[in-house]
Formats: sequence, C-alpha cells, structure tokens
Amino acid sequence: MKTYHILAAICMMMSLSPGAETTAPAPPQASTVVDLMKMEQDARCGQVVVTCLVNGQPMRMMLDTGATHTVLHEESVARLRNVRWIDTSRMQFRGNSNQKPKLIQASLRVGPGRAPQHVAMVVNLGAVRSMMAEPIDGIVGMDILGSLPFTFDLRSGKMYWGSPEGATLVPLHGSRDDNGRMMIQVNCEGHSMELLLDTGSSVTRVYRNDWKPGTDREVVAQLGDVDTATRSRVMRGKAADLELAPGIISPQVSPLICPDEDRSMLGMDALQNQILVHLPGKNTFYGSFFLVR
Repeated sequence: MKTYHILAAICMMMSLSPGAETTAPAPPQASTVVDLMKMEQDARCGQVVVTCLVNGQPMRMMLDTGATHTVLHEESVARLRNVRWIDTSRMQFRGNSNQKPKLIQASLRVGPGRAPQHVAMVVNLGAVRSMMAEPIDGIVGMDILGSLPFTFDLRSGKMYWGSPEGATLVPLHGSRDDNGRMMIQVNCEGHSMELLLDTGSSVTRVYRNDWKPGTDREVVAQLGDVDTATRSRVMRGKAADLELAPGIISPQVSPLICPDEDRSMLGMDALQNQILVHLPGKNTFYGSFFLVR
C-alpha cells in the first residue's frame, strides 16, 4: 500500500525579470520518436503517466489532478537545452513543500496540448520518484490538465486523451479552488464530505470525524509528499460504499485516516471501478469532471 500527495506551491509575481535568461549546458540529444498520446499506469502506485516533450526532450510525467502547477525534477531539467531560468529572488511561494522552487520558462507538449512558453516549477522530486516503479521526470498539474480532455477508464485499464463516445456522463459536484482543482462532494452512510480529487494519490484519505463507519485497524503505510517518503503507522477506516455522484457507487472503500492538518483526498483506489472523464471548459480556466454511468 503506497501513496503520496503533491500539492505544488502557488507562485506569486509570475513574470520574467530582466536578464533572467540563461542557457544551461546539456549533452547532445538523440533523435527519438515518442508516442505523446500513450498513457499507462505506474506498476507500483497506479498513477497515470505519459511521455511529454519539454524543450523537445522526452520526459516521463505523472498526470496529477491534485497538483496546482506543473513541476519538473531538478536532475531531469539538467538534461534540457536552452533552459530559460526565471529570477525568483523577489517571489513568494506557499505550498506543502519546504523547498523553495526554481522556475523555468519552457515549451511543453502534453498529449494533444502545446504550451510554447509555459512556466514550470523545478524542485527535487526524489521522494516521489522513490515510491514509483519507474521514476518520473515531473508532474503535470491542473495548469496544463485544465485545458485538456482525458479519460481514465479504470474499469478496463485504458487511459487516453479525449472523451468516450456514446457514454452517459454524470458530472461531479463540489467546489473549486483558483487553480481548477476539484473538491468533490461525496456521501457515505448519509454523511456528506468534500474530498480533493487527487489522481496523484493511490489511496483515499479522510478525516476521522468524517468517516462515519469508524476505524478498522492500524496499518503500516508508505506515505510521502514532495520532500519525504516514509513508512508510518496509520489507522485504516472500516470499508464502506462511497457515493461519488448520484447513483454512482465506489464499493467498499477503506480509506486511511489522515491527521487534521493534512488534506483529505479521493485517491485512485476509490476510482478503480470507475471511468473518470475531464472535458475543458469553453470560457473558463478549468473544465469539468465526470464519471460514466
């Protein structure tokens, strides 16, 4: 049982400073044909990963609806050509990491989307990489995903860019933050609660007082965030059905009980029998999430 949770820091003053452009040396790049439309799940944690192009360099990235911003691993950035660094000396950051991120401006190709001059964060993702079967080079957050259509068909194990044809889509309801992340309104045994829709977490986490079925037993789980990955003793909630949308049930979810200072989240385990769809909005920064009935 392995999980981690990433909430990328929120940047203020996201503008290029005079003289901020530098070029980092990089080894010669071989000509490589990559499939930018292919999605797959990490064999250990189950998160969805894709190959993206950053300044033309292929990078393995995780698709994380719980991350506000796209983040790159600092060692992976060292492979890039023509890196344009942004002066962060006068910027303020807040988030769940003790690291002060660096910023670069780079061209990104993610699935069907292109961002010629996108600002991405650069931090050490060593803790995250250590928890996955194959280390990633970065995380694609809602700053990119909010404008792209994608489908995670976890019933059949098929993930792809675009939406399913002829399917009945049931919208997920809840609240949004300014970066497009979705706090889903879910129900369990007559009790309503909001959980962050977090495809970057393999396990659902709920506050003790919100999980009305009560606790089951203590377990040892590998937990982590941007900075650390540790094995901790935590309580697991008793298994119960979780209603994600009217008439759509995720059966026998057994969440980890999270401390009050952490954020509760709906992880990939609660979506394993579902088809999650995201469609971009026409006149908004973010789109809408749906489940297939």
